[in-house]
Amino acid sequence: MSFGGSMFGDMIEWFLGRAGDRRQYKRRAGAFHLWYLPNPKDESTHVKGVGIEVSPNGLAFLCDSSISAHEYTLVAFLRDAKIPLRVRAVRNDVVSQQGKTWNRYMVTFLGVAADHWDTIVRYVNDEPEPDRRKMQNQEINDKIDDAYRMLPLVLQEKIVAMLIAQNKLDEPKGGQTPLLKLFYGGLMKRPGQKPAHRFNVHSRIKKGDEMIAYDTRFLVGEDGEITLL
Repeated sequence: MSFGGSMFGDMIEWFLGRAGDRRQYKRRAGAFHLWYLPNPKDESTHVKGVGIEVSPNGLAFLCDSSISAHEYTLVAFLRDAKIPLRVRAVRNDVVSQQGKTWNRYMVTFLGVAADHWDTIVRYVNDEPEPDRRKMQNQEINDKIDDAYRMLPLVLQEKIVAMLIAQNKLDEPKGGQTPLLKLFYGGLMKRPGQKPAHRFNVHSRIKKGDEMIAYDTRFLVGEDGEITLL
């Protein structure tokens, strides 16, 4: 079944519209620790940089090293938390700071866990961190996430079924909405394959008296095929 040029295409246009809105988010300037990971599987290869500005959809940083990759991994240290970020290069230049020459990079976020994105938003807005124990046990808003509602029903059902199979989501009872929120992460080009769309799903499942949170990443092809990342 193909969704290209129909409901799926319309949904993607809507997501991209939301991404455009996110460019209006405020930014916060100020130095913070940051590392560039040439090889995310080997943290010993990290290169230290300095973050200089961040917003909910991207950041700017300084680094000694020259980064030629179009997409790469960073780790930002904000609010006493190390936040892994998959980013895409927007532009870069060379600047002088305190008598030293630096490479300055501006990047946009391609992938960030939902809870980490919330931390970034609170940092940018200078809002206090919530009580984690209260958050863990609170219910997700009964109103189903708008982004999830925009997906074709067949994709909704596939995603829910995959999360249930992984014990990351309780099976919704009759008339109930699943405890999840969905975030669009952009288009991913794949060598020798058709492009696919990234999605991050934040779901919760009740275990005993606690609500356990999970973040799961999916790739959704234009033909409706869903792949776990």
